[in-house]
Amino acid sequence: MTGRDSQRPRRAGHGNRSDEFTRRAVCEAAARVMDEEAVRDYRVAKLKACERLGLDLRRTPLPANREIDSALLARIRLFRGRWLAEELGRVHQKAAELMRLFLPFEPRLVGALLRGSITKHTPIELHLFADNPEDVVRHLAHHHIPSEIFDRRVRFAGKRYRLIPGFRFRAEDRIVEILSFTLKQLREAPLCPVEGRPMQRANINAVEALAVQMSSSNSRAGNSVD
Repeated sequence: MTGRDSQRPRRAGHGNRSDEFTRRAVCEAAARVMDEEAVRDYRVAKLKACERLGLDLRRTPLPANREIDSALLARIRLFRGRWLAEELGRVHQKAAELMRLFLPFEPRLVGALLRGSITKHTPIELHLFADNPEDVVRHLAHHHIPSEIFDRRVRFAGKRYRLIPGFRFRAEDRIVEILSFTLKQLREAPLCPVEGRPMQRANINAVEALAVQMSSSNSRAGNSVD
């Protein structure tokens, strides 16, 4: 093997290390974008991160969504750990109250709140189940809740996509986003945009238990500080 040939593996290794460094830099920058700019779309966060770093999105090794989500949670724990613990307990309690309001529609909590990676901008995300979305509309009107109507393209296993009707409203200091699925879709969760697996969904009993657990943990933490 010539001297020139013997150097090729080292150059490739150096390139891999450089790509990994760049990918991690984009990951951290994207997490910061999501934290500071209320961005929820991971692709938008990656684009903004590349712009901040002066990188070409098309030629840059990009992190997976789950890596950005982990970096976001690590960032919040580092800079606002006490706030995160208290806010998770408070917002889980608020989510449980909302789920009681929507009990006729088998509510499920999903999204960042369930994963524990919330910022001050993170909405409470609920899945409801009714064969007719108009039933949800009437329920909102009955409880005098003004809402914005939207549609969201949701992916299921097997590369199947469905356009799901949604409703958005404010509950105190948090936005609430509801997606209205059919009763049949209660048995099949859509894919999580973070992990690419069927989305984790928690019923009201699980959410109430989480709220109690977090409240107890925060009380113990407060007593230990005193």
